[in-house]
Amino acid sequence: MSTKDSAVLTLLQSLKKSQETRIALYQEFDDAYQDYLSGKCPPEQYHSICRIVTEGFSEVSLEIQAIEKQLSETHGRTDLANMIRRLQEAEREKLSNTAQLQIYVIGQKQGDTDYSQTIEEKKLWLQGNMATIQEVWDELRQETTDLSYAVDTAN
Repeated sequence: MSTKDSAVLTLLQSLKKSQETRIALYQEFDDAYQDYLSGKCPPEQYHSICRIVTEGFSEVSLEIQAIEKQLSETHGRTDLANMIRRLQEAEREKLSNTAQLQIYVIGQKQGDTDYSQTIEEKKLWLQGNMATIQEVWDELRQETTDLSYAVDTAN
């Protein structure tokens, strides 16, 4: 295979690292949220963590957009760029809906209003969204495996 395949493989490996960072940020976001709900984390600290994590999500998104652009414009792999675009859109929707869910749960916990139906709808939506993210990742993993094999056998 070509040097181009090696470069594409390197970009996909960078994408994987960026996505792992995004997953770690989600874990930090969820941990802070759970601590806030249980009273272990004061509101100011929770909001500060939310800001920091949001900045992290933004940085990861920019990294992934750069990978998407390189795959499309430099390497002519619009197929991979389109998969990454689908991943980015699904992740953006996940973040938005996760934040909305947290707001509803916090509001309900504070006794403002009964949001149980909305909370359940958001949870169901997020399950479907996670399935979409997983499908795209499965496709990207397969592409990475195929390229890795092609590069290894060429060397």
